[in-house]
Amino acid sequence: MSPMIESSALAKSFGGVAAVDGVSLRVEAATIMGLIGPNGSGKTTTLNLLNGAIKPDAGEIRVDGVSLAGRASSAFVRAGVARTFQNPRTFTTITALDNLLVPVLHRGGSRRRWREKGQELLDFVGLGAHRDTPASELSGGQQKLLEFVRALMTDPKVVLMDEPFAGVHPSVKEVMRDRIQEVNRSGTSFVIVSHEIPDLTRLSTVVVCMSDGRVIAQGAPDHVTGDPAVIEAYLGHGKAGRGERG
Repeated sequence: MSPMIESSALAKSFGGVAAVDGVSLRVEAATIMGLIGPNGSGKTTTLNLLNGAIKPDAGEIRVDGVSLAGRASSAFVRAGVARTFQNPRTFTTITALDNLLVPVLHRGGSRRRWREKGQELLDFVGLGAHRDTPASELSGGQQKLLEFVRALMTDPKVVLMDEPFAGVHPSVKEVMRDRIQEVNRSGTSFVIVSHEIPDLTRLSTVVVCMSDGRVIAQGAPDHVTGDPAVIEAYLGHGKAGRGERG
């Protein structure tokens, strides 16, 4: 079986600085990969490459066995890749339910059924009562939950998430963590960037640590967070395993 996402020797530079330098990842079906590393290590750039938001300078990206390197982000969406962001990109002037309908505007099927699915997903994360609330009136944590279930509207094979636990109330963090696990049990893979290392290691099947654009460790969560190279990378930025920000 092909991995959901596989990258090989992925590279991207900005102004001569290598943000991503030879990154090879393999995200298997129904797994949760945690992606950690000090600030500036290349984690978000890697996500941007894996969903086609930016094009690599070199390397290969395959989604479910199909080569997509250099293709537009729409090709990644069609292949089953969804994405959330550190700062939620909700449409603030429309309702929570209408936000969920945006990804399926040009898809076939009954509009009524799409609205029913949207309502089911809002209920799934405790936002059902806010279906008619403009997104601008939701809290930051609620907007992260909204963006999460918007990503699920297209039944993705893999969801890329950038800092889903950052700056949210503990109760929202708990809902997010529980719902990620539930969706994962249904077969969806996740790649999650987070500085909240304890939360991430409890969720993840495998953890990858990046530093200076390169992968310096990968494997079981306890193995990676205890790796001397990982601890060294975090010195001055908050040691791995404590969830401190750099």
